[in-house]
Amino acid sequence: LTTAGWLAGNLLGILGCVVAVFIVISHGHVDTFFLHLDNLASRYNAADLGRRATFEHQLVQVFVVVLIVILTVRGPVFVSRLRRTLREGQGA
Repeated sequence: LTTAGWLAGNLLGILGCVVAVFIVISHGHVDTFFLHLDNLASRYNAADLGRRATFEHQLVQVFVVVLIVILTVRGPVFVSRLRRTLREGQGA
Protein backbone atom coordinates (compact mmCIF):
# COMPACT_ATOMS: atom_id res chain seq x y z
CA LEU A 1 0.00 0.00 0.00
CA THR A 2 2.89 2.33 0.73
CA THR A 3 4.39 1.63 -2.68
CA ALA A 4 1.07 2.23 -4.44
CA GLY A 5 0.70 5.55 -2.67
CA TRP A 6 4.24 6.54 -3.58
CA LEU A 7 3.67 5.65 -7.24
CA ALA A 8 0.34 7.49 -7.30
CA GLY A 9 1.98 10.57 -5.82
CA ASN A 10 4.69 10.50 -8.47
CA LEU A 11 2.15 10.09 -11.28
CA LEU A 12 0.04 12.96 -9.98
CA GLY A 13 3.16 15.09 -9.67
CA ILE A 14 4.06 14.46 -13.30
CA LEU A 15 0.53 15.31 -14.44
CA GLY A 16 0.72 18.46 -12.33
CA CYS A 17 3.88 19.41 -14.21
CA VAL A 18 1.84 19.46 -17.43
CA VAL A 19 -0.56 21.95 -15.86
CA ALA A 20 2.39 23.98 -14.57
CA VAL A 21 3.85 24.17 -18.09
CA PHE A 22 0.58 25.56 -19.44
CA ILE A 23 0.44 28.07 -16.58
CA VAL A 24 3.99 29.22 -17.34
CA ILE A 25 3.20 29.50 -21.05
CA SER A 26 0.15 31.62 -20.24
CA HIS A 27 2.16 33.88 -17.88
CA GLY A 28 -0.23 33.06 -15.05
CA HIS A 29 -3.33 34.46 -16.77
CA VAL A 30 -6.35 32.20 -16.46
CA ASP A 31 -7.90 33.37 -19.75
CA THR A 32 -4.70 32.69 -21.68
CA PHE A 33 -4.35 29.32 -19.97
CA PHE A 34 -7.75 28.20 -21.20
CA LEU A 35 -7.11 29.68 -24.66
CA HIS A 36 -4.01 27.49 -24.95
CA LEU A 37 -5.97 24.43 -23.84
CA ASP A 38 -8.76 25.26 -26.30
CA ASN A 39 -6.22 25.69 -29.10
CA LEU A 40 -4.62 22.33 -28.32
CA ALA A 41 -8.01 20.60 -28.12
CA SER A 42 -9.34 22.10 -31.35
CA ARG A 43 -6.16 21.20 -33.26
CA TYR A 44 -6.32 17.67 -31.85
CA ASN A 45 -9.96 17.30 -32.92
CA ALA A 46 -9.22 18.68 -36.40
CA ALA A 47 -6.28 16.31 -36.98
CA ASP A 48 -6.66 13.10 -38.95
CA LEU A 49 -6.31 9.72 -37.25
CA GLY A 50 -2.66 9.27 -38.26
CA ARG A 51 -1.59 12.56 -36.73
CA ARG A 52 -3.62 11.86 -33.59
CA ALA A 53 -1.92 8.50 -33.22
CA THR A 54 1.50 10.09 -33.70
CA PHE A 55 0.71 12.77 -31.11
CA GLU A 56 -0.57 10.22 -28.61
CA HIS A 57 2.51 8.04 -29.17
CA GLN A 58 4.85 10.99 -28.60
CA LEU A 59 2.88 12.04 -25.52
CA VAL A 60 3.17 8.56 -24.03
CA GLN A 61 6.90 8.46 -24.82
CA VAL A 62 7.53 11.78 -23.08
CA PHE A 63 5.40 10.70 -20.10
CA VAL A 64 7.31 7.41 -19.76
CA VAL A 65 10.71 9.12 -20.01
CA VAL A 66 9.76 11.69 -17.37
CA LEU A 67 8.33 8.94 -15.16
CA ILE A 68 11.53 6.90 -15.44
CA VAL A 69 13.66 9.93 -14.57
CA ILE A 70 11.49 10.83 -11.58
CA LEU A 71 11.40 7.24 -10.30
CA THR A 72 15.16 6.93 -10.75
CA VAL A 73 15.79 10.12 -8.79
CA ARG A 74 13.23 9.50 -6.04
CA GLY A 75 13.49 5.70 -5.88
CA PRO A 76 16.57 5.27 -3.69
CA VAL A 77 15.17 7.53 -0.97
CA PHE A 78 11.89 5.61 -1.02
CA VAL A 79 13.64 2.24 -0.86
CA SER A 80 15.82 3.30 2.07
CA ARG A 81 12.79 4.67 3.93
CA LEU A 82 10.85 1.47 3.24
CA ARG A 83 13.74 -0.71 4.44
CA ARG A 84 14.09 1.37 7.60
CA THR A 85 10.36 1.04 8.28
CA LEU A 86 10.46 -2.72 7.75
CA ARG A 87 13.57 -3.07 9.92
CA GLU A 88 11.85 -1.21 12.76
CA GLY A 89 8.97 -3.67 12.50
CA GLN A 90 6.26 -1.17 11.70
CA GLY A 91 5.18 -2.96 8.52
CA ALA A 92 4.63 -1.34 5.17
